[in-house]
Amino acid sequence: MPKAYWAYDFSCGQTIEAMLAAFNSTGPWRWVLGESATYGDYLNCRPKEHVRVRVHEYPQMLFVGVRNKGFSALLEIHAESMATRFEVDDVFRRLLRVIDATNITEIEPYD
Repeated sequence: MPKAYWAYDFSCGQTIEAMLAAFNSTGPWRWVLGESATYGDYLNCRPKEHVRVRVHEYPQMLFVGVRNKGFSALLEIHAESMATRFEVDDVFRRLLRVIDATNITEIEPYD
């Protein structure tokens, strides 16, 4: 059962591959490109044990976001983790600034 579970919708002019490069060059987390029948290509990160952050692109995934084009992010901290929502969110929001993300809106988690 997650201790914290939240999601964002955002716009960005970069490709998911460009985001991967920007996120990894900025740090501190290590990101990988994943592939899913449900979500299409997506970015996946496990910055700490029991913490997971994913970025998905619309419209290739089955989940329909706030708009027809853009990205969503799903952030999850399990109960076993010592991480806090504040610290995970702080790093993720700094990464969004690096890729010039706009229209950042908190949405209901969708997994």
